[in-house]
Amino acid sequence: MDCLELLMKAREAELCVQAEIEHIERLHRIMRTSGKSQRYAEQIATKLAMLETDLNREIDRAVDIKRKALCILSALNGYERTVIYRYYILGEDWNKIADKMFFCERQVYYYRKSALKKLNDKYGYKGEKKCSSENELRT
Repeated sequence: MDCLELLMKAREAELCVQAEIEHIERLHRIMRTSGKSQRYAEQIATKLAMLETDLNREIDRAVDIKRKALCILSALNGYERTVIYRYYILGEDWNKIADKMFFCERQVYYYRKSALKKLNDKYGYKGEKKCSSENELRT
């Protein structure tokens, strides 16, 4: 698996977790505001428990993937690292990244391109690097 594939998997995992959290929060609101019977509330609570179990599994998977991705990101620093981290690890979109960093989108794309080139140069097409220490995993 190359660097970009690993980063895309990390982004996908983050977006899946975000979507599941939103779904569960919406169901909690429905359950609280529902004027239905106690039985109906119990049915929703049972379904929520199952969804939360699935969410916990998805979070565990996301953490494993992100750990590998963060190991790769240790090769970057500065704006390049920030742009890649925000997009692939936090799941933010390019507009949001540009706004938060006070850049235009063109600058964000420039840093992305530069960062991906550096990662490809360092790791080639075998992006899975073994992290030798916990310091490499820090953001």
